Amino acid sequence: MDFASPTRALISLQKRKPAVSANAVEAAKKLLEKDTSSKDYLDAIFMLMNDESERWEGLSVSLLLATKILVDATANQSSSAVYIDGPRVPMENASHAETKTERSFSPEQLSKVATWLHQASLKYLEHNEPRVRTFVAKAVGAHATWSIGIDNAQHEDERQAVHSQIVKSIQDHIEEGRDNPEKYSKSSIGALDDTTGWRALETNWQCLACWIASLGDKYYETTGLQLDQLLENAEHSAVVHLNRHVRAASIAVLEQLTVSAGSNEKHWHLLETGSLRKTIVKVLKAGLADNWSQVRMAASVLNRVFWKTIKETCKFSNDNLKQLYPTLIPRMCLNRFYLAQGVKLYSHQTWKLLFPESGIEVVAQSIAPVVRYYVQMCDADNHVVREAACQAVAELAGKIGMDEVHYAALQPHVPILLQALIMCFHDESWPVRDEACLACGTFCRAYPEECRPELETLWTRWTEQLTDQIWSVRADASVALGDACQAYGEEFFHRLMKFINENLPAALNQPAMTLEEHKALQNDMASHTDSQLYSCGSLAPKLKKNSNKSGAGRIGCSNCEVNRDKQPWEATDGCLYLIRELVDECSYDNSTLPALSDDILLPLLRQVADVCRVSHFPQGDDLRTTLWRQLPTMMEAIGKQRCKRLYLEIFMDLLMRNIESRTASAMSKHAAVSCAYELSMLVGPNIFRGRVYDDYQREALDRAMSERQMQQQRAPKERGTQFSPFEPPGLLDNLDSHQFSKLTPGLPPDMMNHPGVGAGTSF
Repeated sequence: MDFASPTRALISLQKRKPAVSANAVEAAKKLLEKDTSSKDYLDAIFMLMNDESERWEGLSVSLLLATKILVDATANQSSSAVYIDGPRVPMENASHAETKTERSFSPEQLSKVATWLHQASLKYLEHNEPRVRTFVAKAVGAHATWSIGIDNAQHEDERQAVHSQIVKSIQDHIEEGRDNPEKYSKSSIGALDDTTGWRALETNWQCLACWIASLGDKYYETTGLQLDQLLENAEHSAVVHLNRHVRAASIAVLEQLTVSAGSNEKHWHLLETGSLRKTIVKVLKAGLADNWSQVRMAASVLNRVFWKTIKETCKFSNDNLKQLYPTLIPRMCLNRFYLAQGVKLYSHQTWKLLFPESGIEVVAQSIAPVVRYYVQMCDADNHVVREAACQAVAELAGKIGMDEVHYAALQPHVPILLQALIMCFHDESWPVRDEACLACGTFCRAYPEECRPELETLWTRWTEQLTDQIWSVRADASVALGDACQAYGEEFFHRLMKFINENLPAALNQPAMTLEEHKALQNDMASHTDSQLYSCGSLAPKLKKNSNKSGAGRIGCSNCEVNRDKQPWEATDGCLYLIRELVDECSYDNSTLPALSDDILLPLLRQVADVCRVSHFPQGDDLRTTLWRQLPTMMEAIGKQRCKRLYLEIFMDLLMRNIESRTASAMSKHAAVSCAYELSMLVGPNIFRGRVYDDYQREALDRAMSERQMQQQRAPKERGTQFSPFEPPGLLDNLDSHQFSKLTPGLPPDMMNHPGVGAGTSF
C-alpha cells in the first residue's frame, strides 16, 4: 500500500492483491471522482471504514481520508509536530502542509466525521495491524485539534473517553508485558523482541503524543489526569523497556509534555523543579546514551526542546540551568561525534543554538563529569560509542588543552584520559584504534610532560599502527607521530628518522607475485571456504566482552585478533605518510624541530623514489598511489625554489611513466595526474612541462592535464562552511592551512573529509 497521499492510497487500494472487497473498490472509485459531492464523498469514506470484509487496507485509507478532512478544517490552528513514523532529523525549514481538498464540508458534516474517528479510535486502538494503529494515532490528534475549538459537551466527552482508554491501555500493556503475564511482567529482564512493534504499546504512546500536541497547555487541565502515574509509565517505557520503538515513542510523549508545560506560565513549576523535569532528566540520561540510533535521535529532539523551553521560554536562572550540566553536558558533547549522521548533525546544531559563544566555558565548568563519562564510554559495548568517545577525548585536548585560559582545568584529568585511550589502542575494532591513536598524539602535544611516563608504550603502539594493514590507520598514525615529534622535539625527531631508515626499504623485500597470481588467490574458493571471517571493524560491537576462553558469549563478528599478516610493503607505505608529516612539521615557522636540510632530505627522497619503482608485486601501484597523494604536500612545504632546483627532477621520470603506463591501476594513474597538476601549479605549468623528457610524454601529460582541468570545472566551486561545536562561527576563519591542520590533527592534508580527531568537530 502507498500512503504517500490520499490519491495514491486510493489507487493502490484498487490494485491490492489479493483484491479487497467489491464495496471497497467501488468506494475507492467514487472517492477518486472529482465531481463527487461532499455527501457522497463522506458516504464512501463511511463505506470503507465499515467494510464487512474487515480488511485493514480499506480501514487505513478511510482513516487517512477522514483525518485529512479534520486537518484541513483546522489548518490555521498551530500544534507541535509529532514524528509518528519514527524519530528522524526534523525538517526545520520545510513545510509539512498537504494540499487541501477541493470539497467544503459543513459544521454538521465535520462533526459527523469527528464522531466516526472517535468511534474508530476506541475500536481500533489495539488493532492487530500496526499501520492501522498508526493512522488511529493521527486520527486522535486530528480529532482533538478540531474539537478543542468547538464548544460542544459531546466532543469534550469523546476526548476524555479516548484519553482514558489510551492511558488504560498503556498501563495494561506495561503490567501484562508481551505474551505471558507471569514471565514477562513489568520487572522482566527476559529476552524479548527488540526489533518489531510491541503489541499496541508503541502506537498508544504515539496516540497520546498526538493528543497532547493538539491540546497544548490545556492537557494539564484534563479531567482525571494522573500525571505522576503517567510520568512513571513514560520513564519505564523510555528507560527500562527492551523494545526500541517503545522507548522512542514514549520519549515523544515527554517532548509534547514539555512543549505544553512551557506554553503556560502556571505550569512552569513542572519544568523548574517538578516531577516532569525529574523524569525528563532521567530519560535523557538514558536516551542520549542509548545503543539504538533512533532512540538517541528521539532523545536528542527532546533534549533540544527541553533546553530551549527552560532557557528561552521560561528563562530560568543560570543556577537552575547549571544543575543540569553534570548529567546532560557530557552526553550532548559525545553525541556530536556519534556515527549516525542524523544524531551527529542534530547534536551539532543543538550545541550551537544553546551555547553559541560559551561552549568551552560550559565544558570547562563540567570537566569532571565530562571526563568520567568519556572514560566510561571508552569501555562501552558498542564500538561506535567507543570510537566517538576517543574523538571526544581528543577534542578536550585540542580545544581545552590548547586554550591558555582553560588549560589547567583539564590538566589533573590527563592521566586517566590517557589510560582510557591506551585501552582503546588495543581495541578489536580498528576504527577505535585509529581514533585512539590520533587522540594520544593530540594529548602529547597539549600536555607533553603529563604524557611522558607513557611515551614508550605510545611509541610501540604508534609504530605498530604505522605498519598496519589498513591505509587510513597508517596515515593517522603518522599524524599522531608528527604531533608527538612537535611535543618532544629533536630527540624524538631523530628516533623517527631512524625508524624511517630501517623500514622505508621494506617493499624491496616483498615476495614476488604477478597480477594473475594475485587474482587467482583472491578468487580461489578453497582458500576462502571454512576459513576465519574477518571484520571491517565498523559493524562489530566490542568483541569477547564477558566471554570465556572457548568463545562462549561472544557477540558480533569473529575474533578480530586473528588478522591478515602484515606485508613488508605496508611498512614502506606508512613511512611515506610519516615523511610527509615530518617535512610539513619541520617547515612550520614555529616548529621546535631541526630544519630538514638538503643534506638529509635529498638522499631520503631519492631513496623514496627508488623504492617506489618496485613492480614485482601487484600492490606496487598502491604504494605509488600513496606517493603521488603525499608528494604535493611535501613539495609545498619544501618550497617552490628548492622544489624546482633539486627535488622535482627526482620524481619526474617515475611520475610520467605512471601517467603513460598501460598496465598501471586506474587509482595510481588518477593520483599521478592529480599530483602532476598540483606540482605544475606550484612551480608553474610551463616550467613543469619543460622538465618532461620527450614529445610522447608531453602529449600524455597534455591529455592528462586537459582531463584534470575539465574535472576541476565540473567540481563544485565552493564547499559549505562548517564550524566547531565548541566555538562560534568566524573564530577560526583566519587560520592558514598549517594552523588548520594542527587544530584538526585527524585530518591528513590529502583527505579533507577524513574522520580524525575532529571528526565530530568539523570547522
